[in-house]
Amino acid sequence: MSTNSNLIVKYNKKLSVSIGLSNEWIRWFDAFMGVGYNFYEVHTKVLLIFDHRKSLLNAWNKIIKWWPDDEIRMVFVEINNDSYQFIVYGESRILENKWVFLKALRTSEHYREFKNDYDKVAYLGLALYIPKHNSYELEIFDYSKKVTNVQFIKEPVIVEHDSIILKSMELLRNAKQNNN
Repeated sequence: MSTNSNLIVKYNKKLSVSIGLSNEWIRWFDAFMGVGYNFYEVHTKVLLIFDHRKSLLNAWNKIIKWWPDDEIRMVFVEINNDSYQFIVYGESRILENKWVFLKALRTSEHYREFKNDYDKVAYLGLALYIPKHNSYELEIFDYSKKVTNVQFIKEPVIVEHDSIILKSMELLRNAKQNNN
């Protein structure tokens, strides 16, 4: 058996090759509240919103800061007019695992505005949700990564998309079915 980053390749006696995605090297991360959009910069900053400072700092310090900007992929899979799946991940030669941040979300006006105004570059950032009486504040951290590989895909997704996107969609679909 030989391995290649996230694939396991097995050779059987007839020398035919079977390739399968190995979850040993992929870590799925959904311990964030959702996604926000900061439109007050030249390019929109897509914010992963956390409700615990420690989780936010761990996500940055142990994972995201090690992703080279040109290796980050951000995908929005539109399920219908009311919902979409958010998937972001990056390649890193430093990290042992490939981390995939994923979340099923309701479509908002901010999402639609981001999609309509997207101009080949977005930034990935982090924010902390702070409840305040009958409202809330977002503490936006200075951490950011430039993302040039952003895609908007409509369901049904065609097979040519990579296996991480397809597996992420399956996990989110199964989680939704389990919650119903």
